[in-house]
Formats: sequence, C-alpha cells, structure tokens
Amino acid sequence: MFVVSFKHNRKRLVITLAVAAAVAVGIWAAVSAHTAPPQAECAGRKYSLAASTNEQRVTFFKQFGWEVVSDPVDTGEVTIPETFNDIYLVYNNIQKEQGLDLQPYAGRTVEQWIYRITNYPQHSTMRGTILVFNGNVIGGDLSTPELNGFMTGFDGQKLNESGYNAPVTPTRGSMGQLTGIRTSSSQAGSLPSASSAEEAKKPVSSTVPANAWPTD
Repeated sequence: MFVVSFKHNRKRLVITLAVAAAVAVGIWAAVSAHTAPPQAECAGRKYSLAASTNEQRVTFFKQFGWEVVSDPVDTGEVTIPETFNDIYLVYNNIQKEQGLDLQPYAGRTVEQWIYRITNYPQHSTMRGTILVFNGNVIGGDLSTPELNGFMTGFDGQKLNESGYNAPVTPTRGSMGQLTGIRTSSSQAGSLPSASSAEEAKKPVSSTVPANAWPTD
C-alpha cells in the first residue's frame, strides 16, 4: 500500500510541476509581450517607437543613422486635427510610408519634440521632429526650417514635390509648425484648415504675402 501511494503522489507531483511550469511560461510570455517596446516597419525594416525618455528619443533617431544634439531645439504639444486638410493628408501619407498613421489620433493632443540633426549631408540646420503619445512615437519627419525648406521621412530621402499628386508639400516653419508649399506655383505659405477647394479658387500672387508666415 505504501509503494502504490508513493507512486501515486509522485505522479501528482510531476503533473503539478508541469502545470506550474506551463503557467509560468504563459505569464512570462504575456508580460514580455506587454512590456516589449512597440515597433513599426519601414521598407521591410522594423524600428522601435519607444520615446518615454530623452535617451530613448535620441536613440530613436540613431536607428536611422542620425546623430542629434541631446538637448531638444523645442518641445511642446500639438493637437492633431479631427479633419485633415491637404497638408495633413499628405503628411499622413509620409507617416504611412514609414509604418505609422496619425488618423487614429485625430483630435488628440500629443507631445512634439524637435532635435537638431548634425550629420545630414549639406544641411547643418536639419531638424528631426517626433510626435509622441503615451511614450511612443506616432509620427514625425526630418525638415529644414528655411522658408523654401523641405521635408523627408525618417529615412532622410527627399520627397518629390508631386510624389503624392497633392496641391501642397508639407514643410515646417522656423517655430516647428506644420505648414506647406504649393506644388502648383512653388509659393510658400500656411494653409488654413478650411477646404482647399476654396483656396484653389483664389488668385495666386507672384509674391509671398507679408502675413503668410508667423513672425513671432
């Protein structure tokens, strides 16, 4: 009777240990999946979106080969519009090409961090902007702050102004605000959030209006 009881107890012990091990593995996998930094994919290459700390934000740009000054040029908050105008539609196309999408964040206020990139070829004023929500990058770009500047995705490849068959190409002003350049006339200026169809009906001046860009 004693031997039978011992074998029975040992079998129960083995089963209990096996179940406990399976549960532990399941818990570990769930925790790992929950704590692993989210990723996006661009051109078949995955990259981390972690941006909770300044170190993570600097490291974010290093994934693409960019060296940045660790102290940001500017920080603040921006509100993603609930309805995208021409600028935001084209800008979101840039995001989609790098595995992101701003549409789920329409109407939300997010953090905006701007850093100076020091190793972009022939552009010492190049800046890297990231939009951060809940500690993760949800969008961003590289851009020059000049009046006739340009914008690229994180990979640094210049965009063809007509590449998206849109009336504007997104740029950023000297204060980091998202604005645009009309591809049809190469006239720079901020576009309102109203319908671009109304803007298209207005005559285009050969000079840039004095109030086209913020001065503060």
